[in-house]
Amino acid sequence: MVVLVGLASAWTATAVAQSPELHALHARVMQLYASGHTAEAVVVAERALALATVEFGGDHASTAALAFNLARLHGELEQWGQAEDLYRRVAAVRSDILGDSHPETGEAHAGLGEALAKQARYGEAEKSYWRALDTLAVEAARNPHVANRLNLLAGLYRAQAVYNRAHQLVAEARLVDAELMYLSAVTVFEANDSVDRADVVAALGRRAAVLRTLGRDAEAAAVETHAAAVERGRANCPKALRAAC
Repeated sequence: MVVLVGLASAWTATAVAQSPELHALHARVMQLYASGHTAEAVVVAERALALATVEFGGDHASTAALAFNLARLHGELEQWGQAEDLYRRVAAVRSDILGDSHPETGEAHAGLGEALAKQARYGEAEKSYWRALDTLAVEAARNPHVANRLNLLAGLYRAQAVYNRAHQLVAEARLVDAELMYLSAVTVFEANDSVDRADVVAALGRRAAVLRTLGRDAEAAAVETHAAAVERGRANCPKALRAAC
């Protein structure tokens, strides 16, 4: 499950004239998403983004926040082409407003990396993941008081980059190396509460498939058993909390 960004966090003193309609649309998006109506949430989110573009302009932080939310919703529906376009837009706006080294710019690059990877464009995805990592490295050096939090996020981005590289290695039939990279990535994913447990199950499944191909059936069976346990735990979790279960 994705976490949607609130409008208020992006507003500045110059954005006090926002319309009640925009607030209502944003609240409706959150309500629809929370109740599992993601496709309907996308329709309303598109209206909110169009209205924000009129009220604030396309290069405003609030508009970018809504575009980021819409990209996440498209990702939930596996509409990765639409998500890619929006992440590119957000990355460009945040780079102009916040700078290339800001964590929110890095967040947009990480989202773009995921959208590209889901389209099997692994080389492009890897570049986006490393751009996200570069932004965090600069910010951590600049602000030591948030370095621990940023380092945790950097660890997740690095694991996503490694996971992406494992896909490439499978395509190149370099299965031994791919299995090790899947193992490295899954270890980080499982330790990070922000990673959807469904994604953990999928990653475990990919590692198990590689192990089967390598003839390491006993190891594959153990990984599959573990994946099934994670899936059972997720299924028994309340829907609103299922991503973290």
